[in-house]
Amino acid sequence: MTAQPLPLDDPQAREPAVAGAKAAGLAGLVAAGFDVPEGVVLPPKLLATWTDGAAPGPVRAAVEAACARLGPRLAVRSSATWEDGATSAHAGATATVLDVSGVDAVLDAVRHCLDAGAAARQSHGASGTLAILVQRLVDADYAGVAFTADPLTGERDVVRVAATKGLGEALVQGEVVGTDVTVRGDEVDGNLNGFSPDAARQVAGLARKVEHALGAPQDIEWAISDDRVWLLQARPITVLPVEPRRPQGNNWQKNVTHFPEPVTPFAWSLMHGVSPEVRSVFDDMGLLVRGLEEEFAGGEIYGRVLPAFGSADAAGKAPPAIVLGIAARLVPELRRRTAAARRAIEAGLPERWEREWHATDRDEMVRQVAELAAVDLAALDDAALDAHLDRCLALAAHGALIHFRLMIPLFLNLYRLHRLVADELGWDDATIAGMFAGHSPASRHSEAAMQELRDRVDSTSGARDALEADPDDPVGALRGIDGALADALSDWIDEHGWAMVNYDPGVPVLAERPRMVTQLVLRTPPQQDEDERDAANRLAARAREAIAPARRAAFDDALASARAIYPVREDNTIIVGDRPQALLRRWMLEAAARLAARGVIPSQADGAYLTVDELRAAVTGGATGGLTAVIVKRRGEEAWVRANPGPLYIGKQAPPPDISRLPEPLRRVNEPIMWAISHEFPQPVEATADADVLLAGVAAAAGVAEGTVRVIRGYEEMGRLEPGDVLVCQVTSPSWAPLFPLAAAVVADGGGALSHAAIAAREHGLPAVLGTSTATSALQDGQRVRVDGTRGLVLAVD
Repeated sequence: MTAQPLPLDDPQAREPAVAGAKAAGLAGLVAAGFDVPEGVVLPPKLLATWTDGAAPGPVRAAVEAACARLGPRLAVRSSATWEDGATSAHAGATATVLDVSGVDAVLDAVRHCLDAGAAARQSHGASGTLAILVQRLVDADYAGVAFTADPLTGERDVVRVAATKGLGEALVQGEVVGTDVTVRGDEVDGNLNGFSPDAARQVAGLARKVEHALGAPQDIEWAISDDRVWLLQARPITVLPVEPRRPQGNNWQKNVTHFPEPVTPFAWSLMHGVSPEVRSVFDDMGLLVRGLEEEFAGGEIYGRVLPAFGSADAAGKAPPAIVLGIAARLVPELRRRTAAARRAIEAGLPERWEREWHATDRDEMVRQVAELAAVDLAALDDAALDAHLDRCLALAAHGALIHFRLMIPLFLNLYRLHRLVADELGWDDATIAGMFAGHSPASRHSEAAMQELRDRVDSTSGARDALEADPDDPVGALRGIDGALADALSDWIDEHGWAMVNYDPGVPVLAERPRMVTQLVLRTPPQQDEDERDAANRLAARAREAIAPARRAAFDDALASARAIYPVREDNTIIVGDRPQALLRRWMLEAAARLAARGVIPSQADGAYLTVDELRAAVTGGATGGLTAVIVKRRGEEAWVRANPGPLYIGKQAPPPDISRLPEPLRRVNEPIMWAISHEFPQPVEATADADVLLAGVAAAAGVAEGTVRVIRGYEEMGRLEPGDVLVCQVTSPSWAPLFPLAAAVVADGGGALSHAAIAAREHGLPAVLGTSTATSALQDGQRVRVDGTRGLVLAVD
């Protein structure tokens, strides 16, 4: 591999291993006769000599020669060997610096691109090298991008052109909106906003010629100067949207409460349906459901309840209470469930499951997870790796059984307290839930441990400087300062860094994103005004004082029982859910790495787009042909639902039945479950007519706070949250806990008063408005808002 700079017209510059994907593509287009600004490639072998400090002599000499050859105004662009693959493209993942003049300024831009490339490579889990392309700058009248297939629909007979005045980098980076038009043949549609139809046709013509030359749909960057269209970049559109098949029939609801983002096929293959063991919980308790039916549509999960009798597809009015009461005595399945409910109550089955959690289940799950996490997967042969998977799957299935068992006593006890206080005092759910604030240690455990680390970093000379200097290796940075402190951070990552993001083991976790870990260590959360537990106790005392004396004993018992089970909600989700799923993610990463190394799939990241059965079959010698095509199709379906989200509901929705006339045992176990489900999956709330009200939702955590909106749409953006921001998201899982201390308030599209987001908000004393449906689209970064978690409102602030 050469260490000499290469002009774009040099045949060696067409080799991605030498020039990186971007520069190699442009060199090929130069050879094909396209108008590409003249440029010089600084290859990886030359740049590898520049580790830190001033540029080595050969690098400076190459830059001096490029400046002399190309003129006074230059563009400096990263060109990575890993930038574009068969199944994914990393457009925008590396850096570009425009309008640079002078040798020193160009060297600074090269250094910036090298640093940004190293961070992007780690963030994307990629391997490869980085070249730098120095080009003559086009002094553009207009610039932008064009796609030879519609990136939102996959349509092929159209070119989508986006344009902005001047240099196009602001448009490429999403900083400006620009003009967006479509070109079909010679017909131009859209708001041109000063951009001429002839210019749009010129750009579309160039894009079509590039597609023809390269033999695949293309995403190009272009610039127009003095009526000449220059080609700045071309990359294949690796994944075109493919509309997935959505479920048919009635009563389908999209599960945005647990899965706000598209779920990977790997995650779906682990979670869909309900196992016979979990269904046994429904049967043992006499619940009016026999299971859940779920379907996967490009990453969106739709589900509906399978009733104990009748059809899941039935819609229309529910039977009157008296009719359902009669049916409970006539229909054999309902009689069986009544008998089961009676046995469960008499035997104290929910109480037994709660005792077993504290006595044995929790410790045993912790032990087995630690044992499996300690296995060196890379040292296993393929057969042993497959056997390890079986152990992980069995543990995850057992964890799911424990989780569903524990939900029964949780919902029974929470419902008893809520019903009593609501009936006696008329308090709403958000106010009642305030009595649990500070009573879920698991919700604060990771943050408490992180705060200890922050305190140690602040008190250790040189620690903060070391982290700021090397944010991509925080443990290594601290190792040179204080070995014990480095070990403590490593332990924190092992315990808390593998929590699943949105319950999806196909998605990178915090442990795989060291730069974000560094951000969490270095950011100081706002101080809390008061202890949440004290506030909760004062609220409980106020409720007790207001309740009629004859009902106080019942209140005391209900509060004690509810507070005893309440901490289990988050604790068991982490222990039996997150940690077994982390084991499966580790397995997937190892299996996918082996398949990528063998050339079976394009990259390790593609493992998330295969099912667990497809991965294990490929690793153990099964059929491997066609997996890349499967991955491309599934990525295309995900691209479709990201651009065209499915409806919240499909088909007619049957209302919940009125169970007030059911036999007492059946009613006693089913009322709390129906109540809890309505709080986990709330219906959309309509905003009031008040002009100051931006959004209305579920009042999930009381209080009022003001702050600057920060919309965090997924795990890639978590590092953007700054102390004092209003966290606006789709929904959260327990893995988001480290973000909550930084926030002033929480607003979410999904979630209800019993959701993980509500629990975490109450634990951190944050007002929360959930279930808004549209927060992530209606609110914008930088907007000042007031979050009223008591009334469930988000209001504008002048």
